[in-house]
Amino acid sequence: MRKILYTLICLALVYGVLLMLPTSNRVPTIAFYESQSFSNIAHGTGRELLPGNTLEGALNAVAVGADIIELDVHLSADNIVVVRHDETIDATTNGSGLIAAMTLAELQAYKVGFHETDYPDKVAPDGISIPTLESLFVALPDKRFLIELKPDDIETGIRLCQLVLAHGLQDQVIVGSFYSSVLQAFRQLCPDVPTSLGEEEARTLVLLSWIGLAHLYNSPGYSVQLPPEYYGVTLISKSLLKAANELNLRVDVWTINDPQEMIDLIDLGVSGIITDRPDILQAIEI
Repeated sequence: MRKILYTLICLALVYGVLLMLPTSNRVPTIAFYESQSFSNIAHGTGRELLPGNTLEGALNAVAVGADIIELDVHLSADNIVVVRHDETIDATTNGSGLIAAMTLAELQAYKVGFHETDYPDKVAPDGISIPTLESLFVALPDKRFLIELKPDDIETGIRLCQLVLAHGLQDQVIVGSFYSSVLQAFRQLCPDVPTSLGEEEARTLVLLSWIGLAHLYNSPGYSVQLPPEYYGVTLISKSLLKAANELNLRVDVWTINDPQEMIDLIDLGVSGIITDRPDILQAIEI
């Protein structure tokens, strides 16, 4: 019994010391975030307004007020970085098949529409095809992009890095992925392009915030993208935002389309909102 009590006292003392330690791992402010206090982030290029992950969607999102274009990338069979969410084209075009098994020419032969599950009643304008990421860089050279590496591989990150650097957009791009291992590899291969946190990295930050020790987190990224909750567990909290602020880490919340929820999150102090409706968020911000 004494040993247990002694152990608990020691743990309490250690915990108390850790609570009092100052934040020493603030990430520097990068050019991507320097001029923006709050970000209106068009999810999938604003996928409720026009078909998602398209050039047309990105242009429209900017026109209605988006600050940042969020999109997803894959590699085609001929190693072209294309903009698409799923690994197949089945749910968003009149064709089917794996992106990695098709050339760019084959991919662009199909008509792109709204996601058949999420927006089954919406009709897309004619003439929209699967775009290359480079086409968005050329059309929107002054805009910022939050780019998610979808595949669990290294090659897509290599090609993405080459493309960003070739267009001189390293200050206008931040790269994310659900796979922390993908981001770790990308950071080594492409140190000039900043990243957000992967899923495992974000989980560590959230867990530390729950016990009041997130100020000790040594963040490998400059932002984190999270849903408000996960399986009924609240992720976006005052304690998390306080810790993120101490770390100079941005917190963006996805995917928020309800106006009242947008207002509540803005009032709570999130850094950005990722939304299918950047027009609604723009109206609220005004």
